[in-house]
Amino acid sequence: MNSASPFNYFFRKSPLIRTLCWIAFILLFVAATLLIGLKVKEKPEITGINPPIGSPGDIVIITGRDFGSVRDTGYVEFGGSRLTSSSYISWKDTEIKVVLPANVQDGLVIVGTKNSRSKPSFFANASAVPVAVSENPETSMPIITNFTPERLSTGELLVISGSNFGNTRNKSSVYFSVDRGNSAVQEDTAEAAFIAANEDDFDYEYWSDSEIRVHVPDGASTGSMYVESARGKSVQRKISIDSKAGVKKFTAPKTYLIQVAADIENSSGDKDSAVILHCPRPQITSSQPVVSLTECSPEPVIADYRHTLIHQIQGSRAPSSKKRFIQNFAVTVYETNTTVNQNRLIPYSAANKMLIAYAAKPDDCVPSNDDTVKELAAQIVKTEKNPYNTAKLIYNYMVNNFVILQNVRSGKISPLDLIRTKKGDAYDFAVIYAALLRASGIPALPDSGILINPDLKTRNHWWCEFYLPGFGWVPADPALGAGLEYQPWAKNTDAQAYYFGNLDAQHILFSRGWNEIKPGSQNNKTVQRPRSFALQSIWEESSGKTVKYSSYWADPAVIGVY
Repeated sequence: MNSASPFNYFFRKSPLIRTLCWIAFILLFVAATLLIGLKVKEKPEITGINPPIGSPGDIVIITGRDFGSVRDTGYVEFGGSRLTSSSYISWKDTEIKVVLPANVQDGLVIVGTKNSRSKPSFFANASAVPVAVSENPETSMPIITNFTPERLSTGELLVISGSNFGNTRNKSSVYFSVDRGNSAVQEDTAEAAFIAANEDDFDYEYWSDSEIRVHVPDGASTGSMYVESARGKSVQRKISIDSKAGVKKFTAPKTYLIQVAADIENSSGDKDSAVILHCPRPQITSSQPVVSLTECSPEPVIADYRHTLIHQIQGSRAPSSKKRFIQNFAVTVYETNTTVNQNRLIPYSAANKMLIAYAAKPDDCVPSNDDTVKELAAQIVKTEKNPYNTAKLIYNYMVNNFVILQNVRSGKISPLDLIRTKKGDAYDFAVIYAALLRASGIPALPDSGILINPDLKTRNHWWCEFYLPGFGWVPADPALGAGLEYQPWAKNTDAQAYYFGNLDAQHILFSRGWNEIKPGSQNNKTVQRPRSFALQSIWEESSGKTVKYSSYWADPAVIGVY
């Protein structure tokens, strides 16, 4: 008898035993292969991006897991564009370091490996995001040594010489006095006593460490001027603002606590999906100088991006419960009164060329190149050349010849219907007034926001402002002038006369003109909310192949007044 084990004996003698052994071996091999495959195909996951806001040349660290120990065919996308090989500093399984290229875009950040792609995170280019920059006490504060001319009008170019301004402006600003009578003392804030030159008006023309060229902003008055950078504030210098073209007064301020809320329900999708909300923020202007975010739940991904807050919801195959996004803003707004000397305006050719070009051309909101608009503008204006007189002719024509509808229209409609039917809502009045002004060569912006009644109830509303060279922006509300039902806090007001050149402190501004927001990726699905309290191209966007959700936006509400 040989010394082989009983197992060997039965293995040789029994076909059944041999078959079972081979089956067990195959099953073990398949299980091992699956485990290895699952490990290899684990989906990369982004847990953090530091910093979430950056500029070309900055180093960004992406943390997470399952990126792979070497890059191999891995990649990182910013805003739908893959980084080139020269952008990668290091690649580890839990950390990727990259240098932002010159053409870095806002939008979604995705890490891709050979087998899968991560869920997206959001990144913003610092050039479009106002970010508070901490002071560096080791460097010198800005110093103004000279500025010319010493007397100039609104919109004219001021050249400031000195040192320590910074090689690039970043978020530095030039501030000018504003005349609010005794109101600024009541507010007791720097925001009320001074206004900064406005990026949206293209006020900044040139910035270097030793020279700044800036246009005098709308609302500036004789008083003081100073430069503020990350290094601190310069000493204030006296400056004289010529009021020969007229004066603008800011009086009777009111401070409101405004709540903006949105609900997302039944959100579901594939693992790569995400929903991004662009929640409008009230804008800062000379008549609305103080806007502060007092509460935000949950914390936004980015607090201020093109006048919106960014929220992001990651997708999941299981439908999620309702998520509410709430933003509370404390907003101080002043009544604006203007007195224009139309015979002392400077020509548009001497004004800020970038501002004039931007606010005088047609866009996705204002159809000033439409033939019916141009024909009506020519019919109204005739031979009038003075821009103030032209704006008043168009305003009076609309107020006297068009009927204002009390309710906002809905459906697939165009503001051009107002010209054809002679009837329209406040949105139609604002858009067509801006279009007629632009068709007549006058820069104009449709404004959007809310109107607050004395009982603190709100409604979405739209009005306008037009630009006069040497004076600045002039408000006009043709819908209220035409008889839109509304209770101003000041009684016995001749609405038609008042709302050309004046605006009460019951208008809260969210948008000045059309806010064109780019999607995070070219493949994202976007949602727009027509005739709402903000004029922006995107309110919601979603990424992923099967993302589904429902949304509800509440109109802004007043939850307090001071």
